Amino acid sequence: MNRRPPFFPYWLLATGYWLLIPGSWLLLPSCALFDNSRLEQQRVEIERLRQDSAQLRREADAIRDQREKEERDRAACNRAFSAFAAARKAADDAPAITHYREGLDQCPSDDVAHNELGELYARMGRTADARAEFEAALKLNPNFARAQKNLDALR
Repeated sequence: MNRRPPFFPYWLLATGYWLLIPGSWLLLPSCALFDNSRLEQQRVEIERLRQDSAQLRREADAIRDQREKEERDRAACNRAFSAFAAARKAADDAPAITHYREGLDQCPSDDVAHNELGELYARMGRTADARAEFEAALKLNPNFARAQKNLDALR
């Protein structure tokens, strides 16, 4: 026996599609089934959002990598400070130079250490080495007045 709802609005057949669900009928508008422009707009928007998400992920990764590098550099400079302190306390010039070199190998961005090593070289009469160290200090910190004064004194 064929069962259907007591009232079947046949005029709706022209306005949409009917889907049989056990016990009832469901009307799906015909425009929803054939209008792909909205669906395509949504696909385009989803793709744009995926690209934006990927770009944000790359930027976040770059920031994280930069912070990790800065933290490694900071830790290396903290370790280098003991070498710089040992260089300042050294009684002879040779061990002081060795300590400064060890510290600058770990922390090459320390402008003060470059300047102090340059002063040590200048006292020893090694003006070319002193000039290189003062210039390195000024390259790291162009406003470093003491390094500029030391460099001017060599000229």
